[in-house]
Amino acid sequence: MGATMSQKILARASGQPAVAPGDIVWASPDLVTAPEVSFSAYIRRIREIGATRLAHPDRVAVVIDHEVPVHSQAGAERNILTRKLVRDWSVRHFFDGEGITHPLMVERGLCGPGMLVAGADTHAPGLGAVGALSVPFGFEVAMVLATGQIWMKVPETIRVRLHGSCAPGVCARDVVLAVMESIDGETASYRVIEYQGAGLASFSIPERMTLCGLTVDAGAKSGIAEVDDACLAYLAERGISDAQRLRSDADAHYALTLDIDLATLAPRVSIPPSPSHVRRAESLQDITIQHAYIGSCVSGSIEDLRAAAGLLKGRRVHADVQLLVIPATRRVFTQALAEGLLDTLAAAGAQVSPSTCGPCFGGLAQLAEGERRISTSTRNDPGRMGSAKAQIYLASALTVTASAITGHITDPRTLTGAIAS
Repeated sequence: MGATMSQKILARASGQPAVAPGDIVWASPDLVTAPEVSFSAYIRRIREIGATRLAHPDRVAVVIDHEVPVHSQAGAERNILTRKLVRDWSVRHFFDGEGITHPLMVERGLCGPGMLVAGADTHAPGLGAVGALSVPFGFEVAMVLATGQIWMKVPETIRVRLHGSCAPGVCARDVVLAVMESIDGETASYRVIEYQGAGLASFSIPERMTLCGLTVDAGAKSGIAEVDDACLAYLAERGISDAQRLRSDADAHYALTLDIDLATLAPRVSIPPSPSHVRRAESLQDITIQHAYIGSCVSGSIEDLRAAAGLLKGRRVHADVQLLVIPATRRVFTQALAEGLLDTLAAAGAQVSPSTCGPCFGGLAQLAEGERRISTSTRNDPGRMGSAKAQIYLASALTVTASAITGHITDPRTLTGAIAS
């Protein structure tokens, strides 16, 4: 029987000819990522066990991205400590205020097909967009830093085959939410969601990061997308010219197969208190909002900013709404500036911030009791962005922008005339 993408990656990373679901393997990650909010705690932990150096400092990437700009004394002291530890422990890849971890790893060419990544953040699976198996860990990251290895149970794979292309107004986020409607958390638990099919070609790499990064909110272990010509071209532009195609074997076994006709999808929204509570945007138009946010590790791409600016051109943000836009990385910010997108956003009444996890982390733009925000961020748990009595709705950049214009949750197709009669 053939192997899935995840099985191939774990077999290589553990030095075995083949692995099967349920096997326990000791794997050596090719990359370890950690944000500043946890890196110092990992170093403290490995010091406690007597380690004096990192096993593979050339495979470690540390990113200051949660408090940018820093907005607390504790954060300022933590950032100083992070910069010192990075030097003292010879960390190869360090990014200080350059953007959010996961988009940075792909943008800077540090991640590619077939790699195993250990990420110290829940939404590390976003790196699956370029054919990597990126698995989120907690304090187990300290083990990887100290020993270069981590034990894992080989997961089963759920295959999601995409057909056709999305209609105008429908985005990658809507595809993930459609998956969440079809697969419950118990079904997805400790499985990898693999995106494949001809329809995948219609999504850019940042959009595939949305597909893969949000799989954890469906209850999955990770997400991955098969490697095609568009992926190889993207990587070549970022200095990875020797990347190889990677896909599952034709006779690979899947725990479940889900087929999605992209042309039939409509914009969707995650309603409180969980990303997996999904409704169609058109059914929520009576819900007013006070805040809107475009950003986070699964959004804030140049494509998202273009979409938002395109919808806002000639329009204004509603007088009762605060729209905050945060490009995912500094390079995205610079590109958006060069293209005039930030001018369009600002002229329409949006506020633009430097690249940061910010609101998604709960550090910036907090909500007061009774307020509502529609957001492209990752989670909508009570208290995630301030008051536990505030409400957070999650949607695509287009749906967020449309809602910021009208002052209530809005299907973006109503503003573009894209709804078929």
